[in-house]
Amino acid sequence: MIIEIAVSVMAVAAIVLVAFFVPVLIRLRRTAEESERLLRRMHEDLPVLVKEATRAVNNMNQVVTDLREGAARARVLGEAMGEVGETINQMNGFARSWTGRVLVNASSLLAGFRAAYGVFRHKASSTHNQEGGGSNGG
Repeated sequence: MIIEIAVSVMAVAAIVLVAFFVPVLIRLRRTAEESERLLRRMHEDLPVLVKEATRAVNNMNQVVTDLREGAARARVLGEAMGEVGETINQMNGFARSWTGRVLVNASSLLAGFRAAYGVFRHKASSTHNQEGGGSNGG
């Protein structure tokens, strides 16, 4: 009788164990099927994604190259603009210097003309006074 009870307990335990493992195995099978579908889909989509990623990286490399070239051109342009500014500054200094000299020379010439005119006028009036004999208006 003990053997029968032991066999009965083992049979019940086996049934409970099978009853517990069957849903677990069903879930495990579904999970494995989902994993297999996911892996197949990834296998199909991965080459497309790799191509797109490669294209994006190539585009970024091109953009960076264009940016570097643009920065180099901008640097050259900036240097050229600096040189033009320096040349304009030098020309401005030259023009100021030249204009100053011209103005000084012109004012000196005008001062000379005024002085000469004053001398001639003074001589002319003194010559006129000597010829007329000092007229008093009458």
